[in-house]
Amino acid sequence: MLTSTINWNKLSQIEELEEYFQEDFLSFQHLIEQFIRQMEQFTPEELNKFALLRVLEVTNGCTQWAFRRGEQCSLPLSQTRQCMKMVMGFIKRQTMEFPSQGSYVFNAHSEDFLNKNRQLYCDAFKNNIKEAKRTYYALSTAQFIAYGRSRLLEAMALVKQDYESLFTPYFIERGRNYIAPYLKCI
Repeated sequence: MLTSTINWNKLSQIEELEEYFQEDFLSFQHLIEQFIRQMEQFTPEELNKFALLRVLEVTNGCTQWAFRRGEQCSLPLSQTRQCMKMVMGFIKRQTMEFPSQGSYVFNAHSEDFLNKNRQLYCDAFKNNIKEAKRTYYALSTAQFIAYGRSRLLEAMALVKQDYESLFTPYFIERGRNYIAPYLKCI
């Protein structure tokens, strides 16, 4: 199991996770481990697709947050919307298009996982359900761990190659910077 290679203390210092580890370290750790076990049930091919989608989600999230906060570096509204429409379209259609690679289609088991993940995200961030937010961060952390460093680095390279012109080099780097602390823990 992947959990033996995790630096839990370092993981607990990641900003968005600190609160949950401080509330109940072992409970949050066990929740992450439970999700890692679920992720280990997917084939390597599906994990590759998930890693690509996760990198896209994170990068898109960086563009959306910058825009909502009115940051000087934010993309124009039309480009911010284009980023969101593309990534949300991939999630809803459960198919991703990469110009250099072609289409990636998720299998039925993966589609179910994506639907549950999307609902959890909505509960956490649209409906502001506190426990859903805790569960979301545990699942998100488990995903980074289950995908692993090399898979995520490959996914980041492909997203940069195929979508840097849309997200811009700045937001590609912000996405990498968001993921980097997780990679340092595995």
